[in-house]
Amino acid sequence: MKIVNRSDELKSRLGDLSRELSVLERDAVLRDEKKFDDVSGCKTCRGRGWVVTWDTLDSMSGCYHESSSCSAEGCTPESRELSGLHPSNTKYDNFHNNSRYNPAYSDEDVEKKTNLETEISQVRAEIDVEIRRFTPEEGKIVKVVKAGRGPKDRQVPVGTSGLVKKSFFNDWGTQKLLIVDKTGNKWWPHAKKVAVIDPEPDMEFWNRLEQKERNMTGFPVVATIKAVARSGKASLIRTTTGVEMWVPKSQAAELDGARRGQTLSLMLPMWLATEKGLVPKERVS
Repeated sequence: MKIVNRSDELKSRLGDLSRELSVLERDAVLRDEKKFDDVSGCKTCRGRGWVVTWDTLDSMSGCYHESSSCSAEGCTPESRELSGLHPSNTKYDNFHNNSRYNPAYSDEDVEKKTNLETEISQVRAEIDVEIRRFTPEEGKIVKVVKAGRGPKDRQVPVGTSGLVKKSFFNDWGTQKLLIVDKTGNKWWPHAKKVAVIDPEPDMEFWNRLEQKERNMTGFPVVATIKAVARSGKASLIRTTTGVEMWVPKSQAAELDGARRGQTLSLMLPMWLATEKGLVPKERVS
C-alpha cells in the first residue's frame, strides 16, 4: 500500500471549512447591520444607550474612560430594543452591561456553525498528527530530497534513503541525522534536506542488518568529544543519549585526531557499548 502524507490534503480541507465559517459569520454581521439601518438605529450610541465622554486613549480596551447616557433625539430603550446593537461595537463593552455585540443566528445557522467548528477542530488535530508522523526522527525511513551545501564529495547524494538511527544537533545548532541505507552504508544528511517516506516501517530487515553489523564491526554511536587525555591516547565522549565514557583511541579509530567539541560518529566495540549500557546485554549475540 502506498504511503501518503495527507498534510496538504488536510490543510486544503481546513481552508475550505474556515472560509465557509467566515462566510456564515460575515453574513450574520451583514444581516444585523441591515436590520440596524432599516429601523434607523441610533448612530450616536450605536444601540448601546451610552456614549464615551472622555478617554485617555492609553488603553486598547478602553479601561480608562468615562461615559454618560445617550441624549440623541429618538434614542430610547424601546428603539434600542428594536434595533439591537450595531456590529461596530468593539471597544469599551467589557465595562458596561449588555453592551457586547453578538451576531444573531437562526437555529439552522447555529447548528451549521457548531458542526463547522467541530470539524475544523478535528481537522487541525489530524494535521498535527500527520505533521508529527512525517517529521524525521529515529525509526523512520527517510529519503534525501535536497542537495546539501559544502564540497560535493561530502554531500549526501539526492535520492539516498535509509533508516534514521540517530537525530542530533551539531556544534552550530544544526539538526543532523544518521541514516543507514539497505547496504549498510551510513550517511549524515541535514534534517531539513530529507522527507519521511515510511513513518512506520517493518523493522525485521533493519534489525537483521543491525545485528549483522554489530556482529561484524561493533555498535555505532554519535558523540561529542568532551575532553582529550594529555597522552592523546583516549577521549572523553558524550553520546546523544547523555552517556559519558572514556574511550581509548585504540578501540575507536575515528578518535584519531579528534578535537574537543567535535561531534562525530564512532563504532564502539560491543563489549564497551554493552558495559556502558548502550546495548542491552540480552540483545547481544
